[in-house]
Amino acid sequence: MQETTLQRIDEVVKGGKLVVSGDDETMVAIVKATILNDVTASFYLTRQQAEAVKAWYWTPERIKITGLKPISYEEEEKIKTELGIKDIHNFRYAPFKCECGRTYGAFEFFQQGVRQHGLQMVNAVFSLQNSTFFQVNPSFVPICPDCGRAHRAMAGGGWYDCEEYGGCCCCATVAFDQTKTNELDS
Repeated sequence: MQETTLQRIDEVVKGGKLVVSGDDETMVAIVKATILNDVTASFYLTRQQAEAVKAWYWTPERIKITGLKPISYEEEEKIKTELGIKDIHNFRYAPFKCECGRTYGAFEFFQQGVRQHGLQMVNAVFSLQNSTFFQVNPSFVPICPDCGRAHRAMAGGGWYDCEEYGGCCCCATVAFDQTKTNELDS
């Protein structure tokens, strides 16, 4: 490891963040344990590590239960042109309807992300080339842009995932009965 890499790690730790390193099997096990224990954490994983976790987590049953689906070409273009987000590819989102009637979809998710974190930060996450920013049980609470209602029951922002180049993935826990939770343990 080069001295500059260690210096960067030292700066991250100085800022109060933990840096962990391990083989793929260990890192995937840590992320799975975080999901199963309903802990909130963010990871920067290799593409292979992220794919292993997503293959375990995003079962066809879970995709059906959450309503996760690819966003349309039109919604992707709207996100790019109206919000200025450059590199989203293969983004999947589980939209939901607010009590006021508004559908909170991927556009609203990105719009709120830009408001809360800034366009530069959002674009930085989606321009990662060697890692995947992987949020587990995020504390993000969607806020309807029409009525301002906070959807705390939807913490995690609806469920979202993307593959390939983009690099922002979420595995918010889903309220399963105990039987289904036990199935995830295997």
